[in-house]
Amino acid sequence: ALLAAERSRDPGVGIVITGAEEFGLVGARVFARTDRARLEGTEVVNLDTIDDRGRLHLVAHDARGLALAGRLGPALGRLGVPLRIRRLPLGILTDSLPLARAGARAVTVARLDWSTLRRIHTPGDTLDGFSLETATRLAELVADGLPSP
Repeated sequence: ALLAAERSRDPGVGIVITGAEEFGLVGARVFARTDRARLEGTEVVNLDTIDDRGRLHLVAHDARGLALAGRLGPALGRLGVPLRIRRLPLGILTDSLPLARAGARAVTVARLDWSTLRRIHTPGDTLDGFSLETATRLAELVADGLPSP
């Protein structure tokens, strides 16, 4: 997020960092509630769990998000990583969900596999063996401009 903010030259792009995702999306829910008017009609690309393993997932919550995912898919394909566009799996929450419910066209981009899921938010969740290559390339892509509507 910080790399994308540093590189972006588009004054229409904002970077929001929410907190307390593990406690029920508290940061995103508060932002959605307090800034609902500013979110209406905006586009939100939530970057969440960007590992260098597994497939890239582009997750949407509703028809607006699926339309945004369809537009972003070809740009994300330039990363050279297998991509799957899908709805949010049952039982999984992401920060983009409350933002979508507040009126934004919102998606989450994640790259992970089962080994990532077994490691995150556990005592084994360390920087050992972790790479930021995909996250860096994704931030550059976001900063350089994703396709507009």
